[in-house]
Amino acid sequence: MDLMTIIFFISILMILAGGFFRKIQDISVTEPLLALILGVVVGPDVLNLIKSSDPETEFKVLEIACQFTIAMALMATALRLPKHIFRKNATSLSNLVIFGMILMWLLGSGVFYFLFPNFTLFECLLIGAIVTPTDPVVASTLVTGRKAEKYLPAKLRNTLSFEAGVNDGLAYPIVFLVLYLMGAGSGDLGTWFTKVLLYESILSAILAYAVGYGCGFLMKITHKAGYLNAKTLLSFSIAVALLLLGGFHLLKMNPIIAVFVGGFAFAKDITAKEDLKEERIQETMERLTTIPVFFILGLMLPWQEWIKMGWTPVWIIVLILFLKRLPALLLLMPVMPQFRKKIYSVLIMGWFGPIGVAALYYAVLSKNKAHFEEAWIIPSLIVAASTVVHGLTSVPLEKIYHQQTEGTNERENLDSGE
Repeated sequence: MDLMTIIFFISILMILAGGFFRKIQDISVTEPLLALILGVVVGPDVLNLIKSSDPETEFKVLEIACQFTIAMALMATALRLPKHIFRKNATSLSNLVIFGMILMWLLGSGVFYFLFPNFTLFECLLIGAIVTPTDPVVASTLVTGRKAEKYLPAKLRNTLSFEAGVNDGLAYPIVFLVLYLMGAGSGDLGTWFTKVLLYESILSAILAYAVGYGCGFLMKITHKAGYLNAKTLLSFSIAVALLLLGGFHLLKMNPIIAVFVGGFAFAKDITAKEDLKEERIQETMERLTTIPVFFILGLMLPWQEWIKMGWTPVWIIVLILFLKRLPALLLLMPVMPQFRKKIYSVLIMGWFGPIGVAALYYAVLSKNKAHFEEAWIIPSLIVAASTVVHGLTSVPLEKIYHQQTEGTNERENLDSGE
């Protein structure tokens, strides 16, 4: 991989996507999809303008790109959410995040157990865990912008954003649980409980909340004192995201959950909402990192391995997209008060659970720790398929949802953000 050539093509795409942003949204094409396509076209499998390098270097580049992208997306998501969203919808959001993740993990693992009888149970559980989290990067392209704001009620958009932000980090202990069960972790289940769950995840969230709140408080008092430039919110927010990502990585904690929890605490104390709106900070942060990671993915897609699998990749895509998330949310509908008896809302939420950068991050991590190539080959297939399918269906299905629910009880109480 030639870094300057990669930067050259990414820059061209970012300029074009920025210049024609509204037009791109109108034709139901997302920026991750455009970046993925461009990466495939200029990569080694088509035009070969960017040649392959050794796999270890490529995966290291992808892993770092995933970490930065997730950090920016999670901070942007945290800034976008109403500050009282969890307190006002604790039952629905808790059940969606906790039991929804468990159900999606088991349903996804069941699909792989059915399709790959030669895999062990733990290998199926590992791949199922990798593709469980709803991706905040791709999800943001589906629930933000003029079309989404026009067709989807605020509470539905915020629920999807909150879920995508939280379960990225919560997938971490699940993935490591399976790795420990496979013998790929450095210890037994007791070590997993104390090290991964208590220290790396729970303590990480507590400390990250304190750090994020402290940064938000600092911004608040400097704003009141007149020391804060009205245009520094973007750089301040990026710095907080990178502080959380880098700091908790150095502490050998869960940096993914740290960025979201810390970002959520940081956003709670921000009073300069007019600056947030003016700078369109979320769009800026996401575009800076979303396009590069999907472009790099396009360069690395394992086409040859997929072809060797025959028709199995088609079944993987169909079964995962339809049987992993939709049944889980339909089962949870009675225990989510804000969406109880709102079948169209649950169906649209069940469909718009894209699998993206978080899955790539866990795929690379699992591949290295378990020395299990399929932990990369299968999730990368699902991420590519999800990017294409969800990118092309976002606006049409949002329109259908709007037509079916406009003026009905379905949208009752969903148009308020909290």
